[in-house]
Amino acid sequence: MIIGVIGSLAMMFLGSGLSDEAEVQRDKRNAQTVANTAAMASAAGADYFVAGDEEATVQKLRDGCKPGSGIFKDRLFKLPALTDAQIQRTLRFLKLNDTDLVYDSSGTN
Repeated sequence: MIIGVIGSLAMMFLGSGLSDEAEVQRDKRNAQTVANTAAMASAAGADYFVAGDEEATVQKLRDGCKPGSGIFKDRLFKLPALTDAQIQRTLRFLKLNDTDLVYDSSGTN
């Protein structure tokens, strides 16, 4: 019985750390998706960039944007459904680099 109690306590302690790491990995993956969508939209000529404001830039990508001309003129570049809370958690892994939104795996943004 004592071993069972100790084992349960150990699982609770380790389990919370694993859950936190899983959430960080999910946020990193979401940030990578945002950065990839931004790169595709930029290459196609879509206007999604808001200078100096990562959150507004991500919001424009969430709402969707289309290039004004070119081969991708009617192509909608849009993020998959992300909640406001998910966007807030991904922002630490994103940074503005001149006219691009890029992924930063360090999470120091």
